[in-house]
Amino acid sequence: MKLQTAIVMMLATVGVSSPVLGQVKIDPTWLTWDAGTSTATFKLIAGLQGGKSPFNFNGYTDDELTLVVPENSTVVMHFVNEDGVPHSAEVIEAKPPVPNMAGDPAIPRAYTRKALEGLNQGETDDMRFKAAPAGDYRIFCGVPGHGISGMYIGFAVKADAKESRLDLTPNKTAGQ
Repeated sequence: MKLQTAIVMMLATVGVSSPVLGQVKIDPTWLTWDAGTSTATFKLIAGLQGGKSPFNFNGYTDDELTLVVPENSTVVMHFVNEDGVPHSAEVIEAKPPVPNMAGDPAIPRAYTRKALEGLNQGETDDMRFKAAPAGDYRIFCGVPGHGISGMYIGFAVKADAKESRLDLTPNKTAGQ
């Protein structure tokens, strides 16, 4: 298992992903970076087929994937629910315990509409917000029970980041 983890981390460092550890492959179309406008555009997919659980974002759960963006950049998240049950998204602080349901977002405007009840299959919403302050956060499903079931990925706002990127973080433990 340690060798698999090391391989995944090495591949992620050079911008390549692998379906090791039951994860879906990172699709390079999920994230774009516009250096001229300092804008990260991310396609956030709830319930992506092929994930190890239907309670996933882009096939990942429990902080296994982290979206990293420069501090003060503009973030545009195009949310789509591909699952048969309602889901939502909200940026929360990355501290235990993981909450049971939506509350106040950690960053203003960093949430989908219907954060508590969720959007139905096929529904979409766009979140647009300024990535500040620097810190570690989570992109979390606010529908009751979904987040504590592992439906969250990491979101990091870094003062030293020069562009946005997706990092695999396979050693995370649920709720940490």
